Amino acid sequence: MKKLIFFCLSFLVALEGVSQSCGDDGFWKIGSQFGTQRLSSNCGDFICHGFAAAYWEEGFIQGTSLNSTNPGIVNVKTQYTQSGGGPTETYFRDSPLYVQVCGQSLSNVDVVTQKFNIADGFHSLVRDRNTTFNPKFISKYGESPVIRHDFDSTFYELQNAGKTEPDKYYVYIGSIKVTEYLPKGQIKPISLLSKPGATYSWSIIGTPGIVSFTSGTNAASVSLRGDSFGTTQVKVTISGCSGIPPKEQIITIIVPAVTISGTYTTSNSTNHTLGNGNQVPSGNVSTYLSMTGINNFVWERYQGNLPFWAHTNQMHFTMQSGNYVSFRIYARSSSNDTLAVRNVTYYNYGNFSLYPNPSSSSISIKSDYNGHMDLEIIPLYKSSKILEFKITADEKVDIQDLPKGDYLVRVRIGEDVVLESRLIKNE
Repeated sequence: MKKLIFFCLSFLVALEGVSQSCGDDGFWKIGSQFGTQRLSSNCGDFICHGFAAAYWEEGFIQGTSLNSTNPGIVNVKTQYTQSGGGPTETYFRDSPLYVQVCGQSLSNVDVVTQKFNIADGFHSLVRDRNTTFNPKFISKYGESPVIRHDFDSTFYELQNAGKTEPDKYYVYIGSIKVTEYLPKGQIKPISLLSKPGATYSWSIIGTPGIVSFTSGTNAASVSLRGDSFGTTQVKVTISGCSGIPPKEQIITIIVPAVTISGTYTTSNSTNHTLGNGNQVPSGNVSTYLSMTGINNFVWERYQGNLPFWAHTNQMHFTMQSGNYVSFRIYARSSSNDTLAVRNVTYYNYGNFSLYPNPSSSSISIKSDYNGHMDLEIIPLYKSSKILEFKITADEKVDIQDLPKGDYLVRVRIGEDVVLESRLIKNE
């Protein structure tokens, strides 16, 4: 008698939407008496495996609504449909996007695959990601609606079907890009999803010396730095249950041979080579980038507040006395991949003057510049030591103990000499 029950169940399941209406809640055992809820108003061209994959892989078509209060239309992208040759019962075992894990609670798993003792009895169900403690699961049975239920209340179990093998638990780890551009000198994170029960191991399997890790290599995410121009490959190996073959994903990293270069003009001169730091006079400053084959640039101001105008390879602003502005320039491909990054700063120290001069007690530097300056007092006619000070504008420097005579006062900001003036020291 038991065999006959399973045979009848197999026959009904095989026919599902053919012999039963999508709206037949009684047949699909939907209701509070079963602890189940309808989540879709339609049945759609997808089965359990395709639904489970679409659920985690952003495979739903826009407008899809999983709603128990007001069930809406649920549709999946073509690659997840039956007619599109969507996933089968081996999908989660074989896909590099999923790893089989062991010893995990139901709250930590994403997909469960099951095998019942009925015809075509393979089933895949997903954890409802909106539930964690005592999680609910979601199933799709052939041409049934989408149904939420307790873990052990699938349609098959409510029909008293038995299992022929232990359930298999999987976590969804996502995917890394096939190809990634990494500008030389820049650092970029590469990430999978961190899931309980999965371990990660990253390695460089292509040409050495192109990139290097700036982080540990045994986590779901790593950071890579572009070290030299070229192309290489990075592999991540993801392991789960002991004795189960690990999954692998490989990404090609390209460090493009691209360097951002150009010139700038100021209010009184032209064709200066663009440097990382550029001392410019007050007035209009225009920068022009000249790079063969690249005309997609992004100018990002990250220091200073001077207004600017930028379009593709050119940028214009007006420098104010004693001010500065810094930009991060991105060179991008036609597909918007970042090929190179460069930081440039424009600065104007303003006017500098020494006062009082002559002086017998102290001196100061008058300037609009509000940072620190290095000041040197150098004897012109006597072999005494050079005095050095770190000062700000209008700060007094005591010179009472200097012998009477002539001195050179030199002021630097970084490597730039911004003032050299003769000082007369009185008694």
